[in-house]
Amino acid sequence: MRLLIVNNGIWHSGAQISTNEFLTLIAGRLEVKVLTCIGGRNLARIPGVEVYKLPCRNVGVLLVMYLDSIAESLVKWADIVWIATGEFAIAPKVKHAKKVPVAAHLHSYELICPSMRLCYGLKKPCNDNCSLMKSIDCMLKTASEEIRRHISSVNRSLASLIFRTLKMPLYYAEWRKLVGKSLHFIDGFIAVSKATWDIHAKHLPEFKSKPSIVIYNPVTEPLKYIRTNPGEPYGNYLLYASGPNPVKGPHLLLEAWSAVSREFRDLRLYMVGCKSSWVESIAKKMNLKNVVFTERLPPERYYRLMYGAKAVVMPSLWPEPFGRIPVEANRLGVPAVVSSAGGLPETIVDGVTGYVFRSGDSEELAGKIVRLLERDFDRGSIVKHSYERINPQREIEKLVKFFEEVSGSGKS
Repeated sequence: MRLLIVNNGIWHSGAQISTNEFLTLIAGRLEVKVLTCIGGRNLARIPGVEVYKLPCRNVGVLLVMYLDSIAESLVKWADIVWIATGEFAIAPKVKHAKKVPVAAHLHSYELICPSMRLCYGLKKPCNDNCSLMKSIDCMLKTASEEIRRHISSVNRSLASLIFRTLKMPLYYAEWRKLVGKSLHFIDGFIAVSKATWDIHAKHLPEFKSKPSIVIYNPVTEPLKYIRTNPGEPYGNYLLYASGPNPVKGPHLLLEAWSAVSREFRDLRLYMVGCKSSWVESIAKKMNLKNVVFTERLPPERYYRLMYGAKAVVMPSLWPEPFGRIPVEANRLGVPAVVSSAGGLPETIVDGVTGYVFRSGDSEELAGKIVRLLERDFDRGSIVKHSYERINPQREIEKLVKFFEEVSGSGKS
């Protein structure tokens, strides 16, 4: 089977890392070529895999790639085209060049809302019945909550809100048009979790009428940097690695830390990517102790820090499509505490490789952290259960079989 992968390669994100993992695993199984964006530097370099770069632009969260004659020749070469990281708007152009089956990977909610700022408020998801007025309403609620929590100043929040509200009608109209056209030309969907599948099935009638499957991200990246030792002791610190985005819940973790740190006075909390951000400012206002803020770390330092942690915490508020961080931790034998939002509960074995707490409940989060700290976890057991829950080889087999299914049912 000849597989053409469409992958923008621009943003360093969990979706991009996961796509690189899939690409590495699948390159030896299928004939593979790649279309990416000019300026896309985050694509895995696989010997023998041809990569061709195209001009790209953004329409809200959608990325539009422009096909030229060389790209069209690659489409004609392919037996199936895999839209790997959200470049859905290319589907009509692919079908114009050749009636080849198209499979789309759903790492997030670009087909549901025109901006990721609209998929959530800081209290609950805002992705029900997405419309222009619903989008603006969600922006208002999010801005209000940011001001209330001192995440952003009043002037800055209002200025941003006015700017986004003014441009939203045009963005929304173009996004809606692109989504409508793209959905018609996509033959199959791959969701990164059951939660992501459920959300898309709720909003998109086309989703239920075409082949679709849940395939978890393989999460092999940590093992490029760390060789695990079942007897390696844990350090005396927790790790938060989701950055300062409010929907990742760093402020909830600080509220929980206020209680946890009173009981475990020598324990530290590392917050990666939060140095000099509003998160650090809030921690200072709360007079919290033993919190270490760092810049974003290079992979080797990041995974080394993760490997030494007593636990990793991911307290997201929005419905995480997948959530790599808990799986990365479990791969290294480190337990994780995750919220109930989106696909996060699917990534761990509750009570075995970590704990799940009710999203948005900082008191329950503190309780789950304390319960974890009072337990003795076994690195080897966590690694074992992690691979039983999400096995890279099993997921790649499902992906190849799905491509075969779509290429058989999607040809015209």
